[in-house]
Amino acid sequence: MKITITTRLEGSVTVADPDPLLAAIPALFGFVPERSIILMCFDARSQVTATMRHDLLWTRGGRPPAALKKVFAQLGGLGADYGATNVIAVAVDDRFAPDHPAFTHLFRELHRALRPAGGVTAAFAVGDMSLGAQWRTVWRSAAPFSMFPIDIAESGTLSDPQCSPVALAKAVEHGRGILRRRSEMADLLASTAHCDDGDECRTGEGIGAGGPIESTDADRLALVYETVLARTGGQPTPMACRRVDELADALTSVHVRDALLGLCLTVHRHAAEEVWLDLTRRLAGTPRAAAATLLGYLHYMEGSGAMASVAFEVALAADPSYGLANLLDTALLNGMRPRDLDGLADLSFDLARRLGVQIPPATYSAAG
Repeated sequence: MKITITTRLEGSVTVADPDPLLAAIPALFGFVPERSIILMCFDARSQVTATMRHDLLWTRGGRPPAALKKVFAQLGGLGADYGATNVIAVAVDDRFAPDHPAFTHLFRELHRALRPAGGVTAAFAVGDMSLGAQWRTVWRSAAPFSMFPIDIAESGTLSDPQCSPVALAKAVEHGRGILRRRSEMADLLASTAHCDDGDECRTGEGIGAGGPIESTDADRLALVYETVLARTGGQPTPMACRRVDELADALTSVHVRDALLGLCLTVHRHAAEEVWLDLTRRLAGTPRAAAATLLGYLHYMEGSGAMASVAFEVALAADPSYGLANLLDTALLNGMRPRDLDGLADLSFDLARRLGVQIPPATYSAAG
């Protein structure tokens, strides 16, 4: 993704205005960061190659603590791995004014840690990511960067992140708006009623366990796939108690789960997302972990790392020993690119065919 930087007059001098870059941050992450240090890595064509966020911590003296410096060193290595030629840093924190010396110290330490990726090209501080928030340019490298071929404006007010070109593009592509904070993502996955049967609910009856491929796995996969197809066609399957239990039983099979991973790259991606979200909210235990893992993998593959992380947390809370959630969460924490995991989707297509379900070919590519 490329973000176009505009210019404006500062006195009688034309300067580069970083506001489009700053306003794009919530859309890039899918939520509004708070008290965060944010890195945006760019390649030689000024294309965004990676985004990273970490909680912003301070010592009592307004310096980055040792633990945060270690994180900076790790981020520097990840930036180099992603082929970053330029790194833009943004501190979002309401505890200091944007012109506070704490940010100068922060970015000096960050620049030192990011030398493997060329250091910090430019850095900005802003109190929060809301319309009208005051931002300030804190750091500017002497090295040339095509996004900022001229001097950068010293300060300004943030335009509306909800209306940024990146936010609008993401809304069209994924059909989702920007959430206010990460906690809202967790709220989306909060448990709800098991089914639509009300007082007649008899949850948990007949739920089996995973194991070798069984003769019933073909029927299990077909059942889940039919549910996704119905959602694609705009006629969702009623979630009666028995139906929910049958879907839960299907997801206990690791073979059925693995065969469903590839749906996130097909024309059924949006419908699959709705079904995985619905089942995550309705189910408990291992079936909930399976549904949340499918949802997390879908978001991982589309580049929505924050939502993927929340989904994996939900999966592991439901079943701490759930292997695939542990594997994917570790990959995400270590900065593995989505495209390095699309082999799982390829395997899922083959497995689905072995189970007698013909999933359509991939029409989307993994992010990054």
